[in-house]
Amino acid sequence: MQKPNLDYLEKTTLSKDLDHEEINNAHYQMDVLFDQHCHGIEFKHCLFENVSMQDVQFEDSYFIDVIFKDCDFSNIKLLSSLFRRVQFINCKLLGTDFSESLFDQVLLKDCLCRFANFTFMKNKEVHFEHCDLYQASIIETNLKKTTFHECNLQQCEIQHASLYQIDLSSCDLTNLITTVEDIQGAIIDSFQAASLIHLLKVKIKQ
Repeated sequence: MQKPNLDYLEKTTLSKDLDHEEINNAHYQMDVLFDQHCHGIEFKHCLFENVSMQDVQFEDSYFIDVIFKDCDFSNIKLLSSLFRRVQFINCKLLGTDFSESLFDQVLLKDCLCRFANFTFMKNKEVHFEHCDLYQASIIETNLKKTTFHECNLQQCEIQHASLYQIDLSSCDLTNLITTVEDIQGAIIDSFQAASLIHLLKVKIKQ
């Protein structure tokens, strides 16, 4: 996986830059954005640090060679957008909606992704590391080149998204919501089998 390419960065603010369709080499730090609906904006070679957004929606936008670090994007919408060579590091993505977006060479590390929506996504290479995906939704999404390392997948809903040959052995699969067809071929540890026995619709004799 290629890392984001960040060269010279210039400190600026989102409120100032959102008038432009293309934004390059921007560094946003301790910035806050409220009540914005943005369409077709392109961010290239940008760094977001300690940025918070509320009541914000980006649609049909592009994030290329971007790092989000220590940001709070809870409950915002990032719809039908492209994320290429992007990193989310220690971000709060509580209830964040990524529906119909595309992740290509994206890393999510130490992120709170509870209740996040990853549905109808055409992902390429994606890595989740130490992420909390409790009750997140991963539906009708391509997971072929996705990895999960030490993630919380408790009550995460994975439907119509094949986990074939994906290593889940380091993850918490308690009450994972999925189907036999989707979990088929996944790599798990022996102790995790009890978390998935309900999919077989059998009764365990006490």
